[in-house]
Amino acid sequence: MKRILFVCTGNTCRSPMAEGMMRSIADRIGLTGLEVRSAGVAAYQGTPISDHAASVLQDKGCQPSAGSNLLSQHLIEWSDLVLTMTSSHKRHTIQLYPAAVDKVYTLKEYVNADPEGEQRLAEMESLLSELQLKQALGEPVSDEERRRLSTLQQQQASPDIADPYGGSIRQYQSCAEEIERCLLLLADKLKHGTEHLG
Repeated sequence: MKRILFVCTGNTCRSPMAEGMMRSIADRIGLTGLEVRSAGVAAYQGTPISDHAASVLQDKGCQPSAGSNLLSQHLIEWSDLVLTMTSSHKRHTIQLYPAAVDKVYTLKEYVNADPEGEQRLAEMESLLSELQLKQALGEPVSDEERRRLSTLQQQQASPDIADPYGGSIRQYQSCAEEIERCLLLLADKLKHGTEHLG
């Protein structure tokens, strides 16, 4: 049994679209024993899914969830894997539930096996720490170091799925397509046992 919790802000757009589409993908490819739920870090319990998100799910033949859920200890304990829509949702979730740190990822981070990207990120974080230490000690930062940091930041792909809230149906469709691409990679990982569920 695998239990996946998708997390966004209000649980009315991105995470319920991910939940509905993941269920549909799992059914379609015969991925059994998978349970999927969604929640929001700032959700009002029972708020209906947004009209545009419901339309997108309906067009894809997916069933929308009944209403929003606030992220809770119960949901964290229920899940084997928590996939957030943005890095700020990830940070927020880990701050609230530090014991869950080993099973919380952004959706993009979890499905995108990009060793080069991970190497660049590690180098960027190391360089940032080094430069912050230099500044704290009153040491000068070279132009070369600034350029390298800028290059690394520009090469870094965003780990976030943008919020379509308040946008057009086209923005919701575009958001759903981005989520669906990630979910297909996730389904492949789950089907072939290459996932690392907490």
